[in-house]
Amino acid sequence: FLFAGGLNTAFGYAVYALLLLLALPYLVALFLATVAGVIFNYFCFGRVVFQGRTSWNVFFRFILAYSVIYVVNAGLLMLLTRNFSLGPYAGQIVCIPFSIALSWVLMNHWVYKKD
Repeated sequence: FLFAGGLNTAFGYAVYALLLLLALPYLVALFLATVAGVIFNYFCFGRVVFQGRTSWNVFFRFILAYSVIYVVNAGLLMLLTRNFSLGPYAGQIVCIPFSIALSWVLMNHWVYKKD
């Protein structure tokens, strides 16, 4: 989980930073990076971390989990940029540990839970 999570975090932040460099608003950049990350992460987590436990049901829960992660991340990022004078780059770096923790809980206890 740590290796795949690190790879996924680096991928997601790289996409986010690139989109910011292209002058997209930070919440749009975050949304598009999340969509790209969902596709990348589903195959990485499903095949590498959770030994291929993939199905349409798992994919649906995965999408819902990342929807929750996006909403929490976007809310925290807005709070940090508007109330704590952090820029979108630094603000997202502060958000990463919270997103990782929430992702771990959702992936382990809901998306890929062992029956």
